Amino acid sequence: MSTPDQVQFSNNPVEGTQAESELVIFRSELTEYNPASNKFIRINLPVADKAWIDWSDSILSLKFTNRSFDSGSDADDSKVNPALSDLIKSVSVLNSQGEQIEYVNNYNLISAVMDDYSYGTSHKVSVEQILAGGSPDGNPANASSVFVQGAAGAALADGGNITLCDRLMTGFTSGQYLLPLGYLVGQACALVIELEDASTALTCETPANCTGGYKVENVQIRAKQIRFNAMFNESFERTLAEAGSVGINYITESYLHNQASIPASTGAGVTNIPFSTNPRSAKYILATVRAEADVTDIAKHSIRNRSGGSIQEYSWEISGKTLPSQPIQVDNTANAQNYAQAYAQVLDCLGQIGAINHNTLVTPAGTNTLFYSNTIGTACKFVAGLPLEDFNSATNPSVYSGANLTTVGQMAFRPNFRATVSAAHRVDFFTSIDMSIHFTVDGRMYSVK
Repeated sequence: MSTPDQVQFSNNPVEGTQAESELVIFRSELTEYNPASNKFIRINLPVADKAWIDWSDSILSLKFTNRSFDSGSDADDSKVNPALSDLIKSVSVLNSQGEQIEYVNNYNLISAVMDDYSYGTSHKVSVEQILAGGSPDGNPANASSVFVQGAAGAALADGGNITLCDRLMTGFTSGQYLLPLGYLVGQACALVIELEDASTALTCETPANCTGGYKVENVQIRAKQIRFNAMFNESFERTLAEAGSVGINYITESYLHNQASIPASTGAGVTNIPFSTNPRSAKYILATVRAEADVTDIAKHSIRNRSGGSIQEYSWEISGKTLPSQPIQVDNTANAQNYAQAYAQVLDCLGQIGAINHNTLVTPAGTNTLFYSNTIGTACKFVAGLPLEDFNSATNPSVYSGANLTTVGQMAFRPNFRATVSAAHRVDFFTSIDMSIHFTVDGRMYSVK
């Protein structure tokens, strides 16, 4: 006979390991950056000797200034509504020897996809907008019609500035584990953030009159630094010594990025779009489709306003095997709405297929928020997903559960177009991977993907 948890008590509470914690601020090397001439922001991470960093409640913050000066007399023509994640083209994590531990390319695009499928509208228009900026649907027409830190319609005019805060979506800063950065030798490890071009990153109220331009200042990361007592330190150092050159490690999630093109005038029917990725544990693959011209068109804001590319169904090919065995249909007209399977594939990738409380910004219909549109040029939130996990490892994150692609040959995305593709399109592939980060007895940090 089992006893309910609610009536199980203890006379001997367990005392936690003695430790001291403090908030630390890591600042960028320079005071001011812009995407035109100074777009790489380096933030060194000097940590006290034998101290640990807790990323779980860390925050990246910066001051954004609008420099989209228009050529006319109406300053309102160049109002913008920035979102912090949209400003980030890529993020690199470097160890103390300058070697790359993690690299997330097209960070803003995968971050926008995660927003679309992880946030509800109420959260996006309240918490996220106050902290990180942006409009709920990324529609340039909404740049001055949303709430931005104080008032409705408070998009930034020329010269206006706003402080933005957000979590940094990398495996290194995931916060799942405390990191012993105070045990690294040499100079501090570092984060390098690459700013996105203004024409891609910004949402403008009147795009035709918005030249695009911005600067960022006061870039910093706030995190918690923890120091344990001498007994804990000695125990940890013995563990490191026993692990030797392999070191101790933890597994976290990161993304590998690949890019391919769909040429203009690609005919109706099935087209093979080859790409390659070879991680030892791939959890899933997501593919976004955007018109090539939209990527750098400030009137489109393609990071959040993507395309369906006139795809009527799709499948994937890995080493000659078609996945799934039957193509996934996508169709959205008044009399044919066959996109439920495609949507389910995305939710399956994100582990949300059975979550009744799951939040999303995707809607069955609406401006810039519908899941899929048949029409090229109509903005939507379409993502093609391919789940690859052999089993769900959510309860044991230290297990590699994804597909081993290290020896896989040709891979391809296989869309079936209902009509000739009238303009060149870009396909961005994001492979979610299990990445292990190792700490060794000689003070080195390295990763295995």
